[in-house]
Amino acid sequence: MIRNKLSKQSDAERRVAYDRDRLMQKKAFFRDGMSIFLDNIAVDRVEFIGGLWRVQDRFDHPIQVVRDREYVLGEKLNRIESNRFEYYRAMRVCNNCYGLSCGPEIYDIVAKYETDNGTYWAYGDTIEQARAFLGIRLYDKYMDVIHTAECQKKFAKQKINF
Repeated sequence: MIRNKLSKQSDAERRVAYDRDRLMQKKAFFRDGMSIFLDNIAVDRVEFIGGLWRVQDRFDHPIQVVRDREYVLGEKLNRIESNRFEYYRAMRVCNNCYGLSCGPEIYDIVAKYETDNGTYWAYGDTIEQARAFLGIRLYDKYMDVIHTAECQKKFAKQKINF
């Protein structure tokens, strides 16, 4: 289980508090307000946040990190361009006291480009923004290669007169 980023306790501190509160017949609360005695739930399923034990929602979606933002990739968009970028509708991963979640109401467009040296990602509100940010990222990474290639073309076109 992924630890909740809102938790202030280390694993060891959580275990000590859980064992103490379990003996005191404390409860943990679900997102919907229902509760369960700590005796009936594993320590890995709960976090102590905001003064209450909270049952963490299961989150089984793979997470893709794009420029320090976490996403769950959705549908691949049917978009073919000469730049060979791929585009996805992607939902932002959010964190609350019950764990990770994402919803279709908060989404961005994510652009992806694979090279021999790795995969590059960018996001934006629109395909155009995602494309522009990915293009900038690739230019920053390969600026020297692009500049060298363009200079070679320029010099090849010039006639040197001595």
